[in-house]
Amino acid sequence: MNSNLDIHERIKYLREKVLKLKQSEMSLKIGLKQGSLSDIERKKTKTVTDRIIKDISREFNISENWLRTGKGEMFITSETFSLDEQAKKNKLTDLEIAIMRSYMNLDREIREKLMDELEAIFKISNETAATTEDKSIDAEIEAELEAYRKELEAEKKGKTLSALPKSERKESS
Repeated sequence: MNSNLDIHERIKYLREKVLKLKQSEMSLKIGLKQGSLSDIERKKTKTVTDRIIKDISREFNISENWLRTGKGEMFITSETFSLDEQAKKNKLTDLEIAIMRSYMNLDREIREKLMDELEAIFKISNETAATTEDKSIDAEIEAELEAYRKELEAEKKGKTLSALPKSERKESS
């Protein structure tokens, strides 16, 4: 395709040659009156609004840059998920890769049941971890309380001793 086309010509080219749509079909998909699309393609409308550009881009997976300038790729290339790439990136073992592949080959109903079971296991695991963490915090609090209790008892004992006559102090010690 000639990159010297202006935006009006690119829209017409896209509609006719690439998408093979009638004006009525394209205008319906982007929420525009057919006459308005016709005016754009015939350059009766001088400026193509950002809204129209974004609508065309979103509806037909077209690069806004290409639509505006004619440069770059026409279509937006979507990222694909590659288990192999993720496996390398996350340094998965052969066993982990085999498990992932086997999981994907399971029947949909079996996968759903498995996910329910895993969710229950991890929920229990999370609750257990939280309980263990709570017990650890409780133990810390108890230890602090016990230390404070001993400190208060020692302080109280010291005041009591200092209030007693000297003869009684020796007997209490």
